[in-house]
Order: sequence, then structure tokens, then C-alpha cells
Amino acid sequence: MPTARYDGNAEWYDRVFVGYGDLSAASSSGARLAKLLGSGSGWCLDVACGTGLHFPAIESTGRRVLGVDISGDQLRFAHRRASAIVCADASRLPFSDESFPAAVCTYLHTDTDDIAAVFKEIARVLQPGGRLFYVGVHPCFRGHFVEIQSDRRIIHDGYWDVGWHTTSPHRNHAGIRERVGAHHITLADLLNAMIRSGLRLTVVEEDPQSESFADRIALVAVKD
Repeated sequence: MPTARYDGNAEWYDRVFVGYGDLSAASSSGARLAKLLGSGSGWCLDVACGTGLHFPAIESTGRRVLGVDISGDQLRFAHRRASAIVCADASRLPFSDESFPAAVCTYLHTDTDDIAAVFKEIARVLQPGGRLFYVGVHPCFRGHFVEIQSDRRIIHDGYWDVGWHTTSPHRNHAGIRERVGAHHITLADLLNAMIRSGLRLTVVEEDPQSESFADRIALVAVKD
């Protein structure tokens, strides 16, 4: 099983990123996710759920959540938010084919060696007509090659330099990427990984957290 990079960071992560799950904040990823999901029922698989910060967003739509993560440390916190928790590799899900009507995955393409393998595995466990909802940082405007200033983004050489990066002169040195590194892929890589998973991409949304820059990207795909 791959290394659980977030082990040892769970308490810090849950404290720093708690705003992700704040449904009262329209700009939070939880609010974005709930809007994408819309109302529904049945089980929703949260792949790479971390500490479960997005569980309330999923449950607010009428669904039941089952969280999966490789980090037992992160799951200690996730278990406080939901009882259905499984420790497993996102690219080798311990579920039968066509088990779930919906799946959620957030912020994973910067934390895994192969997001394409994860999307394919999610496609396997989705029922026909089931949908995958993905929200992550925008590859064009977040990453090791992007210098973030209050009124601009400065793009430095490196956009094509895909792979793992553990240091950057432009990142927050007290942030999560200095703790666990970051796996950079291009926007085309991310979209093609979804398209080649066997799912049909139906929605692409760029989510501005300011007036000028799309900090997040949201994707929805369906299993025909």
C-alpha cells in the first residue's frame, strides 16, 4: 500500500482546513460540492475523505456517506463525523463493481501518484447512471510554479514540469505542501484522466474565489 503522507498531520490539517466544510460560506468547497451534488439519496462514497470535512456537505443533500482514506491518522478525525469509514488505497477500492450511485473526490490530484488510476477505480464501483463529483485546486493557478499575490498570480517556469515537488520558492512555507509535497499535473492531464476513466464528462466549472482567478476546478462525470 502506498505511503500515507498525511499521517502525523491530521490534527493540524483538521484545524487549518476546517473552513472547507463550512456550508454557510458560499465560497467553501463544501458549499460548492453540495451545489454540484444536488438532492439525492442512497450511499455516496467519499474517496480520499481525509478528516471528513466534506461529510456534512454530502449529508446535506440527503445522501449517506461512506468515507475512504489511506491515512489511519486522518480517519481518526473522520470517524467523529461519520460511522461508515474504511481505510484503503483510492486506486484499489475494496468494493464490488457497481456498488454506489454517487462518489465524491476532493483535492486528490495534488496528493496521488496517478489520478487516472483513481478515476478508473471510481468508475468501476459506480452504478450505471452513477456520477462522480470532483473538486480540486485549479492546475493553472495553484501549484509549485504559481506565485500568489494579493492582486495577481505570477506564473513561473515549470508548468510542464509534472510530478512530485517538495519545495518551492513561491509556496507558503508553513502550509500543507511543505509537509506532504505536491504532485503537479496539467489541466489537460486532469481532464484527460477523467475522460479516459470510462466516465462521460458532463460538467467543467472554474470556481473563482476572487474576481480575477479560478482557484478551484469542479468536474462532474457520469457512468453510462
